[in-house]
Amino acid sequence: MTHVDQLAAAAQVFSVWTLYFFAYGFVGWVWESGYVSVRKHKLINSGFLNGPVIPVHGFSMTVVLAAVQPFAHNVFLLYIVSALVITVIEYVTSWGMEKLFHARWWDYSKVPLNLNGRVALPISAFWGLGVVLVVKFLHPFVAKIVTHLDFRFGIFASIVLIALIMFDFGFTLANALAFGAATKRIGDAIEVKKNELREAAIASGEKLEQELPWLSEYRDHKAAGEKLPRLSFVQRRLLRSFPNLQLRDTRTKARDISKLSDLLKRQR
Repeated sequence: MTHVDQLAAAAQVFSVWTLYFFAYGFVGWVWESGYVSVRKHKLINSGFLNGPVIPVHGFSMTVVLAAVQPFAHNVFLLYIVSALVITVIEYVTSWGMEKLFHARWWDYSKVPLNLNGRVALPISAFWGLGVVLVVKFLHPFVAKIVTHLDFRFGIFASIVLIALIMFDFGFTLANALAFGAATKRIGDAIEVKKNELREAAIASGEKLEQELPWLSEYRDHKAAGEKLPRLSFVQRRLLRSFPNLQLRDTRTKARDISKLSDLLKRQR
């Protein structure tokens, strides 16, 4: 095999695995966004990126497909290896995103047999079963599409997709890095407003309500929120896309910050 042939073969391998990454990143996005959209009764992009792809799903399935090739016909080993690989990836991803963005994007603390709330045995068992079903039933179909795209467009398709996701990642990352500071300011303002309403209720002898009408204060007094930062579209989407998001720099729930940021957006 000549040097040119070796480069062509390497380019084809790279192209195929890259297309697998995007294919399963898209499948994961459809699954998660569809599930959340049904629960919320409206269309929700549940991915971290703006585009229809969830990289952690694409990466997980790509690693699993490479790891299980020697025993793809052994269902038991396929299940065990799939569950272990995805569990490790999920734990590392959760830890890395929390350190980088000062927020926990998912939390399994209430799920039995969890490890630091990042992974949990029932969730890992579910993912292991899901991967077995994907490998046995969905992958042959995905492989046909990937083979067709690789044959028709070659490495050009991979290069275009990589360029698009890198742009999306850079744009989202720029917004996410400022996400912590902005949500902290809004969250702290909400806590101050809640304390003011609580103290006023105690001073007047009124019965404290479980849900203080803090949002109405911002709705009725527009000046109260004028000095607060306005979250960008991406930042507001992240708050809506991750309903169990736990912000580390403020005690305020992400749901409350999302409500106020949407109100501030409408008041502009």
